[in-house]
Amino acid sequence: MRWIVRGLMGLAGLAVLALIVVFGGSEWIIQKGRAAPLPPVAADRTPAGIAEGARLAKALGCRSCHGPEGQGRLLVDVPNVIHVAPPAFAPIVADYSDAELARLIRHGIKRDGTATFVMPVEGHAGLADQDLARIIGWMRTLKPSAADSKDGLHFGPLGRVALLTGGILPEVKPDTRAPALRPADSGAYLTDTVCAACHSLRETRKAHDDGRPVPPLAEIGPAYDLVAFKKLLRTGVGLSPRDLGLMRQVAKDDLAHLTDAEMDAIHAYLQGEAAKSPSK
Repeated sequence: MRWIVRGLMGLAGLAVLALIVVFGGSEWIIQKGRAAPLPPVAADRTPAGIAEGARLAKALGCRSCHGPEGQGRLLVDVPNVIHVAPPAFAPIVADYSDAELARLIRHGIKRDGTATFVMPVEGHAGLADQDLARIIGWMRTLKPSAADSKDGLHFGPLGRVALLTGGILPEVKPDTRAPALRPADSGAYLTDTVCAACHSLRETRKAHDDGRPVPPLAEIGPAYDLVAFKKLLRTGVGLSPRDLGLMRQVAKDDLAHLTDAEMDAIHAYLQGEAAKSPSK
């Protein structure tokens, strides 16, 4: 009987040690300092800039994740793994300078130097200073409200294990490929900033929601004429009636806010890329 008791005590001690290692190691990853330069971005507070920033925040999905009016919302809740509730914009904006907001959006680094998770998406790294300034200008018009979410990001025990094993990674993007101004020939730029969160240009990926194959953009371009392509971006309905999953929601909530000229530019760019090296 004594040996059984000792064995159970030993197992309990190992379990406590494992919890300490998992919590301590994952917390080190969460609190680790990161570095990236502060972008030379100042908020565009002109009426036209603010209006364009509000539209861009829709087209880029900012308002889908953070709420239509930037009030924050629950996005994902997987018990014991992760609870993702993108925060309200107004309280954050009040504590950040323009350059700090630009670094947060583009590089995924908070004011205190720690990393963000889930956001930013890949395309944010390529956002031009000009467009970042417009989005930040719109964000600065938002005022704190009783409707603002107080929720945030939380990791459960399995989520902390995933942090330690690389299953969940910080979204820090230390490098930048962002131009100062949005290019006049904007097809490549828009493809990079708007579409890169889900699609690769030449490689098949897996969908974020259900793991289905996400085709490379260079295959999508030649498959659609311009009319069908615009329908796809506005409604999420493709050439067949099959359900395109997350694309249907993203199209209605985000991509539908692209202008006709922007859709034309993306389509023309993809048509040109399709004639180059083959997709994988």
